[in-house]
Amino acid sequence: MKTIVLDNVLSQKELHFLYSNLINGDGWNINAISSLKNENSRFEFNSGPVLQVKDNNEMIRNNVFFMWGQTLVYRIHTLLEKKNIGIPTSVLRMWFNTTYSGKKTQHWLHTDDEDTNIKSILLFMTPIWQPDWRGSFYIDGEKFEFKPGSAIIFDSTEFHKGESPLSETYNWQRITCNILVK
Repeated sequence: MKTIVLDNVLSQKELHFLYSNLINGDGWNINAISSLKNENSRFEFNSGPVLQVKDNNEMIRNNVFFMWGQTLVYRIHTLLEKKNIGIPTSVLRMWFNTTYSGKKTQHWLHTDDEDTNIKSILLFMTPIWQPDWRGSFYIDGEKFEFKPGSAIIFDSTEFHKGESPLSETYNWQRITCNILVK
């Protein structure tokens, strides 16, 4: 599957509402293992904040965000159907990540899964972002700028990593939502 970019999946009002609830919400922790296959990796812990919605064991940890995420997957599926592109709609895993400047350990080259039937959806959740703040996303070396409200859909077997933002983000946290579907 070729990487797909969908702009404006989330409106500015929706982004502001979600961002406010995310940064003020409970349940954030610092363990962000991308795949259970990475257990022996020196990068076992992301050491950046993560809010697990549905974990690697497919256990729902936050019902409200899970329902929102599943509905969002249906929205993305409908948008892609109009372009004659199909994606699966069953959410296997979902979490939010926040990254900040100066943390090299937050991003490393990895895959989300080894199953070729699983797709990854990455959503840019920060409502205000400037290109010169960095924070881009890379899939097999291809750069995707951080654009608020946009989604990137790709094969979970593709190697990817995020870019740490600069310190001059004027207190906006770089928040992404990662959803795996099958």
